[in-house]
Amino acid sequence: MLHKALIVNILRKIGLVACCWMVTLLAFGQNEITFEAETDARQVVVNGYFEVTFKLKNANGTQFAPPSFKDFVVVAGPNTISSMNIVNGNVSREMGFGYTLQPTKVGKFTIGSASVKANSKLIRSEPVEVEVVKGITKPGVASDQQFFVRVEPNKKQAYVGEQVLMDFKLYTKVGIDGYNIPEDPNYDGFYALELRRFSSNTVQEELNGQQYATKILRRIALFPQKTGKLTVDPFRIQLAVVDEDSRTGFFFSRSVKPVFYTTDAVTINVAALPDAAPDGFSGAVGTYELQAGIDRKTATTDDAITLTLVLTGNGDAKRVQPPHLILSDSFEVYPPKVVGDKSDEVRGEIISEKRIEYLILPKLPGQYSIKPKVSYFSTEKNGYAEFSIGPFPLEVKMGSGRQRRTPESSVDSELDDILPIKSSANFTKSSSQYVDSGLFYLLSAIPLLAFCFLLFYRKKQRELAAIDPNIKKAKSAGREAQKRLATAQQQLLIGNSRTFYDEVSKAYLGYVCDKTGLPLSQFSKENVRETLSSLKIAPDTVVDFVKVIQTCEVALFAGMDNQTSMQTTYENAIGIITKIEDELSKNAS
Repeated sequence: MLHKALIVNILRKIGLVACCWMVTLLAFGQNEITFEAETDARQVVVNGYFEVTFKLKNANGTQFAPPSFKDFVVVAGPNTISSMNIVNGNVSREMGFGYTLQPTKVGKFTIGSASVKANSKLIRSEPVEVEVVKGITKPGVASDQQFFVRVEPNKKQAYVGEQVLMDFKLYTKVGIDGYNIPEDPNYDGFYALELRRFSSNTVQEELNGQQYATKILRRIALFPQKTGKLTVDPFRIQLAVVDEDSRTGFFFSRSVKPVFYTTDAVTINVAALPDAAPDGFSGAVGTYELQAGIDRKTATTDDAITLTLVLTGNGDAKRVQPPHLILSDSFEVYPPKVVGDKSDEVRGEIISEKRIEYLILPKLPGQYSIKPKVSYFSTEKNGYAEFSIGPFPLEVKMGSGRQRRTPESSVDSELDDILPIKSSANFTKSSSQYVDSGLFYLLSAIPLLAFCFLLFYRKKQRELAAIDPNIKKAKSAGREAQKRLATAQQQLLIGNSRTFYDEVSKAYLGYVCDKTGLPLSQFSKENVRETLSSLKIAPDTVVDFVKVIQTCEVALFAGMDNQTSMQTTYENAIGIITKIEDELSKNAS
């Protein structure tokens, strides 16, 4: 009886499972299989952007074939979406393939049918029409714009060699989770340098009666190399716009939507420097400061004196040349030498420093006053300006009259140090024996040194074995991240964008968790910022680290496959990891 009751119980459970399965199939089967094309714009301006999505409902699709987009530029796609809903026992499933398109000419265009195979049948979507009209969207003019990006130079009139700061500035009324610039604009006619240290705080600003949150996304220092009207072409930027009404995932994270935006072109008028530059013109253009000094106050006619000039300013450093130093006939001045040339970011702009040394030889004794003069072009005064620094008092006494050592006579002095060759040589057998030689003692010490090295090696091995595993992970975090990034580079070379961004993301995730001991369950951009900051990593480095993570998130979400963007991401990823490792080494020392 017990055996029979057990069999009946098992059959009941099997029957219950079968009934549930059949009910699910019936509920799913009640929904009609459809395949439709949808677009978010029936009318779009030329060179604008719109999205078209092909949605398959209530079936699993394979062998998807998109239509020809011959009249459009495919900016992104295909991006795959998938979802399933159960409402009152009614099961519905949806999968889709999305594209971001850019029209290039005006007119009415038809996007043809796409096809997909579902339930062994080939299904086609209906064609959709899109009208492309003329129109130029002026950033910041329309009062209903929720977000836009402007390219804002700090000046539109400049001289050759003058620094122009150009900001990529975001204006928004909605949440923006990240951005990506697939390809930098063309800086034809400029020497361009990207700045890393500038104020990127969010600021509330009013524009055309509207209140916007603004943020500088990127700052470029431009140095004009030629005269005329130089144009920075429009460029595309992808923004991850937060959908405030949408919640996804188990942790109710906000969903984002990739949106492309094109900026306006920017023209800068570049003028040539006025003619008749004064004597001592250094080629510097901008705002400059001069420091100078000599290495002694008293000397003899046998001595060489070093005069040092330090020219610091915000112009094009390549154009700054050592100025001609004019002194009285009582001195002989040798050609100057640049002994220091460096640039840095100071208060949001590029500041360069050039250190120049002059070798001065006094000819006659006497009391002198050295007062060097250097000319530059001041952009504040729109004209040439002159530095006159000093005077530096110098007392010169009569020397011994011997030949002094100058740059030209240095070879002769070296020759004087060579002893004359002996005309004869005596060959005699050394009386020292091998036992007393240095070679004998060296060979005798080798076994002892080898034994000491063996003891030291075994001690190190025991110490390494006793190290906590978490400490080992922290020490090897950099190497492991480099291995991941090497794998990402292989995917970059073959153009596999999704796997590339996935490997970069895993490298950064593993690096933070191994280096800091942060649990994987607590991984978030905010926790990453706090954890890296606690290790005394520079704030700019932390921001760059998080930007790489954001770029990977946007790329994995939007399906970007731009080769230039991938290369830039890879170079940034390598450089930032190396920079963090260097900062940690400096902090430890």
